[in-house]
Amino acid sequence: MSISDEADALNGRPADVAVVGAGPCGLMAALGLADAGMEVALLESGEAAQGSSDAEIADPARHAPMRLAVKRGLGGTSRLWGGRAVAFDAADFARWPFGADEVAPWYPAACDFLDCGPAVFTEAWPEALPGLDGLALDRLERWCAHPDMWRRHGARVTAHPRIRVCNDATVLKVIVDGGAVSGLELAGGRTVRARAYVLAAGGVETARLMLASRTERPALFGGPEGPLGRFYMGHLFGSIADIRFLRAGDDARFDFHKDASGRYVRRRFMLDDDTQARLGVMNMAAWPELPELYDPAHRSGILSLAYLALRMPVLGPRLMAEAIRQRKIGDGPARIGAHLWNILRGAPEAALFASRFMAARYAAKVRMPGFFVRNAARRYAFHFHAEQAPDAASTVTLSTARDALGMPRAKIDLRFGAGDAESILKTHDAMAARLKAAALAEIEHRLPEAERAAAILAQASDGFHQAGTARMADDPRAGVVDRDARVHGVANLFLAGSAILPSSGQANPTLLAVALAGRLAAHLKQALPALPA
Repeated sequence: MSISDEADALNGRPADVAVVGAGPCGLMAALGLADAGMEVALLESGEAAQGSSDAEIADPARHAPMRLAVKRGLGGTSRLWGGRAVAFDAADFARWPFGADEVAPWYPAACDFLDCGPAVFTEAWPEALPGLDGLALDRLERWCAHPDMWRRHGARVTAHPRIRVCNDATVLKVIVDGGAVSGLELAGGRTVRARAYVLAAGGVETARLMLASRTERPALFGGPEGPLGRFYMGHLFGSIADIRFLRAGDDARFDFHKDASGRYVRRRFMLDDDTQARLGVMNMAAWPELPELYDPAHRSGILSLAYLALRMPVLGPRLMAEAIRQRKIGDGPARIGAHLWNILRGAPEAALFASRFMAARYAAKVRMPGFFVRNAARRYAFHFHAEQAPDAASTVTLSTARDALGMPRAKIDLRFGAGDAESILKTHDAMAARLKAAALAEIEHRLPEAERAAAILAQASDGFHQAGTARMADDPRAGVVDRDARVHGVANLFLAGSAILPSSGQANPTLLAVALAGRLAAHLKQALPALPA
């Protein structure tokens, strides 16, 4: 069926399930439900409503602007996404009502949906190394052939006989009567009704919609003292040290490369679950990264060429996700002359690199996700990507300001703690000791020990990995949804997406959230007949 720009087309046409949000999780849920024989109304506010996602941010240094973190429209925030797909580890489920074995069966379907190759997240190191003592060298991150999920699934969604897509449907309120949802109030006074409802609007927007929906009934969704909007999490990432590989060729093992499926993967350093538990640290991954592109002191023609390309107003935003581009170009003086001198000195190499990268990025069916330029010193930034501990004081609430449709804007207070930094430091020390014992690499800190925790917290900022605002728990006092992603106390309201994650782990949340959306669709196939007609 074609996309409707008139939400009125859905009035008076009850669906089995109404799905709010056409991002990766909404699309996964809608397709799973429709393939199982259910009539689905897929509601998307559309790009015209992008301004409604603007939020009041308590500390802009800690949270990205919403224009970089959230994208409305078909495909949702996958249109801003870099395409990295990483599985959660068994240790990450310690705060969940179930273990990793409950999610594992859904990873293959999620990987197929994301087009990132098979659900295989290890690649053996080619030799046995003594001294690693729980330091894993075989863990992989996967990359999608292309990150835009509407580009991948849009034709199938619009042609599906059981999916009605509306791209002008901004939901303002979830209407709850008794213990069930009776409808969704849309902008313009319209109402959509279904037997069951799935909110897949993103970590911030899902919480905002639920908070706004209980304005007249404060006891809904756990009440004002409940967990809704609390425990907002992302990740800590950055660099406080460099890694220097001791043997020729080992740095090459951490480059982007294609596996047998033809999809790109990349290796990362991690401590295994037992070692994390023994050391009392949270999860963290690390990998060698390029030096800062904006600093011409790297003296690389390739890196200077990349920097200048990223600075170009039209070309730059097309080369990588805007949030990543902003970090790469920095906010200091451009020093264009020094970069041009680097390019002139390394002109042949830079030109060859540019031609190859552009072809692999834009002319290839499987998009190259990034680049890693090796150097003779085998020295690189040691980039970390680490778990954030849940904190009830880290919140998404409602602002007194309102958007153009009269809905309260979100107020975001994302907080990072000293415990987050301490865990990262302990993990650095553990990795450094094991890399040295294995004679593989040395970790060289950039700052004295007393200054490192402050440096980690100074870099701490997220907003892209919006987790925990409607967390999962068996106990309604501890979570917003139960183990089946059903909102506690509401018979026919379910959530999909990173909002329900009780922990952030080391991985970005997209793959897990999509897997859980597939799991939810299968659950609704079984549960729908028991719901009120």
